[in-house]
Amino acid sequence: MRKQTWQTLDEFFADSPELKSEKVALAEIAAAEREVGVTLAADYKEFIHRYGGAIVGRFPIFGLRRAEEMGQDDSSFLKVTKFYREQHWPGTEKWAVISTDYDGNPVGLDAEGKVWISDHDARAIQLLSSNLEMYLREWCLKLPD
Repeated sequence: MRKQTWQTLDEFFADSPELKSEKVALAEIAAAEREVGVTLAADYKEFIHRYGGAIVGRFPIFGLRRAEEMGQDDSSFLKVTKFYREQHWPGTEKWAVISTDYDGNPVGLDAEGKVWISDHDARAIQLLSSNLEMYLREWCLKLPD
């Protein structure tokens, strides 16, 4: 991610610290990556390392810790990914589920770092962003590119 994006996130969380959790050790992130069976993008691992888990704009970004303002079931991307996989949501077998939309559709990160949504109503998997940074900027923070 660009330095500017990290700086924007840091400022966002400085204003609303309850929207993020705490740092996570890189070894714990690596173990979670193995458990989910998806290679995590470097910027997502760095996000978890810095913030644990968070609400960015109006969307949750699941990590390995639950931010104060997140729901009880949003404690980790491992738990959320497992839930959607058990429900057989298309695409989730190849993703780490990192967020949800307003309708409860899972938003996933694939091994190439692309961000997808499995839309229940449309019965389709759709590409949202080419990477986590663009997802955060466009969908969560509503920033210009």
